[in-house]
Amino acid sequence: MFSLPIAAINKNGLIDMFETLSHFPNIGMMIRSGNYTVDAHSLIGVFSLDISKPIELLLEKEPDEDFKSAISRFVPASVH
Repeated sequence: MFSLPIAAINKNGLIDMFETLSHFPNIGMMIRSGNYTVDAHSLIGVFSLDISKPIELLLEKEPDEDFKSAISRFVPASVH
């Protein structure tokens, strides 16, 4: 399992994040926030997250460069 912190500033950012992740339907991924873990491909699941808390993207394996590039704007600057 590969873990990567991500962030959305507001609900529009969450929509943008969801749309970006949806371009990778063949990658198994979950999003964890606190005690809750949701399917990253589930719009309802993603919108149920509390974006005021840290969000973590969980992947089956380390992502390739295309994926990393696509989600780079959601990764906090301290992680780059």
